[in-house]
Amino acid sequence: MERLKIEDARPHFFKIIYGEDVKQHLRIPPAFMKHLSQEMSNRATLTGPSGSHWSVTVSTDANGTYLQKGWKEFMKENSLGDNEFLTFRYDGNMQFYVKIFNKSGVKREAVPVSGNINGKRARGRPRKRPVGLQDLHKQQLHGSEEGPGQSSKIIGKTAKPFTSQCPHFTAGMTKANVEKPFFLRIPRSFSAAAQFPPSRRKVVLRDSAGKAWDVICIKGQGNHYLSGGWRSFACHNNLKQGDICKFELVSIDEMQVHVL
Repeated sequence: MERLKIEDARPHFFKIIYGEDVKQHLRIPPAFMKHLSQEMSNRATLTGPSGSHWSVTVSTDANGTYLQKGWKEFMKENSLGDNEFLTFRYDGNMQFYVKIFNKSGVKREAVPVSGNINGKRARGRPRKRPVGLQDLHKQQLHGSEEGPGQSSKIIGKTAKPFTSQCPHFTAGMTKANVEKPFFLRIPRSFSAAAQFPPSRRKVVLRDSAGKAWDVICIKGQGNHYLSGGWRSFACHNNLKQGDICKFELVSIDEMQVHVL
């Protein structure tokens, strides 16, 4: 009970996500600025429901004080869309804890975050009903867990012959990979070979043209997933349901992606 009283005593403000402006930056209510006056800085830290942290810049002009660079990433990686309700609790030293409520008024659960979105709730984000990543198993086929020189058959399509001495796996693109929710599950044997850590990390995906993409790799329900940034990679490379991709680990944090 004492802890609850301490939390309630901290300054709060709320914001409803609506319109294009709030998707670019977030204006801190002028009446709230009195709580920041002694600690004002050009940078703040946002902590989301997942426990992950985002560093954002703070700028002031004639119209007010705004969370700027980094805010769009917070929006994207937390799958924020119109009419969602956010509360910001100020913990001092330019640190804010953010609770997210969906349109029905239900608080977002602390599930892993993911990556890119153009201001809307995007493919590849944790959904806002109270479920975790376990539903992805129902939407997405498991990638085959192969060794060097092997090929696989996925959804009736046979992959072209592929040989590599590097760890690799094959994934047949399903609806969940190339449309909402835009996650890609990584086979556990590959995660072990690549020594992926249990924490959130960035990996590089390189397409056939040599273009590199930073993608967030998260872990949930015992599996690693490509999430933030995967949407951009898939869209740029025009991946469709039924396509077969080979993911080849060419360095400790880089995969070459072959569309077969």
